Amino acid sequence: MGRKRPYGGRNRPVDGIDDSDSSPRLAGADDRNVSSVFTPRRPVSRRTAAEPSPALPQSMESLAAIHEDARRERLLDMERRIRPYRAACFAILAVALASAGPQVGWGWIVPLVLGFLGFAVADRFMLRSERPELWIAGAWGALPLLLAGAVISTGGADSPALVWFALPAISLGVRFDPRGMIFGTAYIVALFLLSTVVIDQNAIVEHGQTLTAALALILSAVILSGALVESDRTHRRRSTLDPLTGLFNRNALEQRLEELEGQPCSEAEGLSHALLLCDLDHFKRVNDQLGHAAGDAVLQDVAYVMRAALRAGDSIYRVGGEEILVILPGAGREEAVEIAERLRGAVRERRPVGVGVTVSIGVAVSMPEAVDTGDLIARADSALYAAKAGGRDTIRVDSEPVSV
Repeated sequence: MGRKRPYGGRNRPVDGIDDSDSSPRLAGADDRNVSSVFTPRRPVSRRTAAEPSPALPQSMESLAAIHEDARRERLLDMERRIRPYRAACFAILAVALASAGPQVGWGWIVPLVLGFLGFAVADRFMLRSERPELWIAGAWGALPLLLAGAVISTGGADSPALVWFALPAISLGVRFDPRGMIFGTAYIVALFLLSTVVIDQNAIVEHGQTLTAALALILSAVILSGALVESDRTHRRRSTLDPLTGLFNRNALEQRLEELEGQPCSEAEGLSHALLLCDLDHFKRVNDQLGHAAGDAVLQDVAYVMRAALRAGDSIYRVGGEEILVILPGAGREEAVEIAERLRGAVRERRPVGVGVTVSIGVAVSMPEAVDTGDLIARADSALYAAKAGGRDTIRVDSEPVSV
């Protein structure tokens, strides 16, 4: 009874289980024509308290939230990637300033160390925080402030550290949207002027060319890095995001699995990884009886609900028509089951566009020693099959029933 692929295509029934239904209506659907609420620019009529709310605004809101979650995932991913290069930059700055220490003094040491520690603290807490972007923004915002202190302590407008204001300018596009880049640029320029012109009004006369060149470098760094990051962002969005739900797609999943493969694994040390393979029950009925517009809206809303129920740092992927895969880093069996149950309950209670839908979930937890992603997927797939065969709207861990 094996399935051909760990995750499959749209509306693919589980082998040996018939998802078809000869009943003329979908159980749990409202009596109205659900697909009609997707007509563009349909005027909203006055409703009574007993009538259900139109589903389109909810779907649009859900999709926007999914894209916001995807943006946060990209931010976390970029922070992980930039971490070693940021450490190298701090090391280069320290060596450069140390070489000029006899001439400019050693007041720069404290700001540089505080900047490094600020990013280290942010790295530690951002993955566990519900708002990781605040930790990232705080660490970034402290860097120009500390650079301003280093500039003031090493000569102001004559400081060799003056051009280093370009460093936080370069990373603006990585961390913030266009509006954030505008505010960030204004913040850097204000600190640049404060550490040079404000503390020494003769600096414009004595170091006008140096200040102009440094300021031009800062603004150019913002513009060029913003263009490059936007190009990369567009490419990544097209190649790794599912256009319907805003979740990561199979390309992104393959990349993530490659990163996980062979990583050390120990549940006692918090190094285990769990995988949830989720499949909407009887989803084919939604498309067959209510139309693909309703089916798409259900997928969008379910994707939003599931993403909202996850922890910061978890990743979620659409891997088939109605199949969704979730990777839970650091989760053991108990926590994985708890999160799976939270997802199952959230989907059941949501009733997107008035349709009652449920989800079956197969759970697999990495074995000791090292992560074997192929084994993880195979065990999660078997567990999902067992959940489907066991009546649906349930959870199985390695094919074993779960009591919740």
